[in-house]
Amino acid sequence: MKMITECGLSIHDISRVQLDRDSKLPRFNMPLELGADLGLRLEGPARQRDRNILILDTESHRYDKTLSDISGMDIEAHGDEVGKIIKHVRDWLNANRAASVPVLPGATAIRADHDAYLRIVPDIIAELRLDPHDDLPHGDYLHVVELALPLIEQPAPDTPVAEDATG
Repeated sequence: MKMITECGLSIHDISRVQLDRDSKLPRFNMPLELGADLGLRLEGPARQRDRNILILDTESHRYDKTLSDISGMDIEAHGDEVGKIIKHVRDWLNANRAASVPVLPGATAIRADHDAYLRIVPDIIAELRLDPHDDLPHGDYLHVVELALPLIEQPAPDTPVAEDATG
């Protein structure tokens, strides 16, 4: 709740409701967090009523069967495709950025950065002797991302560097 109330933007992917292999029960964290967010937007303090919320799901209108109370809201379908997820999130964040914030890189560039991250992260994890990427606790994950970002942002060795006007 603290994270939700501190930010005017929220993204909720309600597609992960598969049954757990061990318990045979679905996890409801995402729909619960979406409900809390919508409650703040609809009935919370005045400063919470201007919240912008992006809701993602695997298929269009699949939520009608399980969360019919959100019918009529714009929900973006991604088909479990990373490229579509990146495009939806990028376009939404860009549309909701402050006027003083520069335009975000396009979805193709962000996808390339994501692919670069996935290529370099195994070496970072191995060097730090951490658990596999998908099993990292949040703090370790953020540390790995922090170490990876400068490596992703470096120009590729074949990228020509523009010379200044003096030659």
